[in-house]
Amino acid sequence: MYQIVGTFADRSALDAAGRLFGTAGYATETLTLLAPTELGRRAAPLTQRGELMLRAAVRWGIIGALVIEVPSVIAMLLLPVDVNVKVLMAAIMWKFGAGFGAWFGAASAGERGLEQEVAEDYEARLERGGWVLAVDVRRRDRPFARGVMLESDAFDVRDVIGTFETKPEPGPKPVRR
Repeated sequence: MYQIVGTFADRSALDAAGRLFGTAGYATETLTLLAPTELGRRAAPLTQRGELMLRAAVRWGIIGALVIEVPSVIAMLLLPVDVNVKVLMAAIMWKFGAGFGAWFGAASAGERGLEQEVAEDYEARLERGGWVLAVDVRRRDRPFARGVMLESDAFDVRDVIGTFETKPEPGPKPVRR
């Protein structure tokens, strides 16, 4: 997913960019707005790609191990071979499932989040009072999106691969009824 990201000094320039994207047919779901932090309060940190990839790799590694191990144990019980061979084969099979599952999980989360340096850079901009607007665009629309940002007085425009997601607040999650 490609995103064009612009950093703005004030809200009026950001609103101008939002209006231009709206008249060009971009839905509000494609726009991500990050507001500057309030005085005395720190912004929620942005999720980094490595964190998401690690969580997904562990989760899918466990799923892959179970998906392979359960049927292989059942098959091992039915095979007419020595018990030692059955134990050896069962001990080896789950590792293949875990390895494939971990690879699949890491690959599926590969474009979510931001690289560590990029996330820290945008967090610092927000703490200094800047406004950040990220727009999901197709590859062919990148020059248009850059132009809209620059025309709206963005002082920095970049192409970023990833997604702007904030880390969840620590503590218990509210119960939905």
